[in-house]
Amino acid sequence: MTRSDVSFLSEAIKIAGHLYIPDSHKAGDKLPAIVVAHPFGAVKEQTTGHYAEQLSKEGFVTLAFDRRYQGASEGTPRQLEDPFGAGEDIKSAVTFLSLQEQVHPSRIGILGICAGGGYVIFAASTDHRIKAVATVSGADIGSFIRTIPKPDLDAILDGAGQARIEYAKTGQVKYLPVLPELNEINDKTPALMVEGADYYLTSRGGHPRSINRTAIWGYDKLVMYDSFAQVDRISPRPLLLIVGSKADTVCYSEKAFQLAAEPKELHVIEGSTHVDLYDRKAHLALPKLIEFFKQKL
Repeated sequence: MTRSDVSFLSEAIKIAGHLYIPDSHKAGDKLPAIVVAHPFGAVKEQTTGHYAEQLSKEGFVTLAFDRRYQGASEGTPRQLEDPFGAGEDIKSAVTFLSLQEQVHPSRIGILGICAGGGYVIFAASTDHRIKAVATVSGADIGSFIRTIPKPDLDAILDGAGQARIEYAKTGQVKYLPVLPELNEINDKTPALMVEGADYYLTSRGGHPRSINRTAIWGYDKLVMYDSFAQVDRISPRPLLLIVGSKADTVCYSEKAFQLAAEPKELHVIEGSTHVDLYDRKAHLALPKLIEFFKQKL
């Protein structure tokens, strides 16, 4: 397997990616390919890079990339979580793969992790070039944000509007943390936040470009966003949802499965949490993913 730095445009924004080519590739071969989409607050060098590398070893061309405004990709303001832009970035990644000489353009699938799982469903709902869709610890980030109590969310949205004005005046961006800092965690901290901090804010999974902050006005985009509104449109293409039985986010995979049409599969990994499947128990998800993509692409 070889990894190379690549870039492509998505709505005129330069997106940075890592392209993985299997060692088994021979000149002239056209291989199946998979786009891998990262979680909220993550970059391509973290869990998506791990999955992209492992899938490439199984004979797939894979592409992990940083969404617009994040990581090594371009776009301002930095660290803005734009769910609608995320969908376009995935579609642009599919276009990029379609143009690669090593790729069979009619055999492209997508894999998303955490919020990336919601984004790949959102993108695939209307992009028929995508032939198979899989998620690991998938989540609808819009639905998650809407669980914030109304007074708190209203305060954030008030701040988002003011931050837009301040940015227009000064170019300064107001940020909110994605996760609590390690020294802020206590017995009242939600388990998912504790898990996330243990991955992103330590040597376990941390990366210099995954900086634990998000532009506040991303929230007014996220509140309007619904990953699963058109999930039934993925059919007759196959959908695989992989989730840990102990994941706080299992409800999202269950909802997507309920709303989706056949063919669909909900695959539960017993004893695994949401973040377990990023790294420590990724080896439990990979065999199912490999089987799925080898059968469906």
